[in-house]
Amino acid sequence: MHFLKLQIQYGGDVSELILSTNSSDPTVQELQQHIEKQLNIPAEVQRIMFKGQNLHEKPEGKLRRYGITNASLIRVVGRKQPIRR
Repeated sequence: MHFLKLQIQYGGDVSELILSTNSSDPTVQELQQHIEKQLNIPAEVQRIMFKGQNLHEKPEGKLRRYGITNASLIRVVGRKQPIRR
């Protein structure tokens, strides 16, 4: 099991996200799934940016290819799901 600790900037908040994966080089899609689970932002509305790159446009892309390592700050734009009662 591999872990990648990332800083996720969403709105005015910065959250820590631990990406646990079986791969040593996870994909953008795996990151999107973890953001959806932990921050309640559906993957289909996420816009993920890192150093001017739009990661959400290539979900099969490897995070290492974009220069993402431990403690990287990733910016996410999207709408949270309303809480269902």
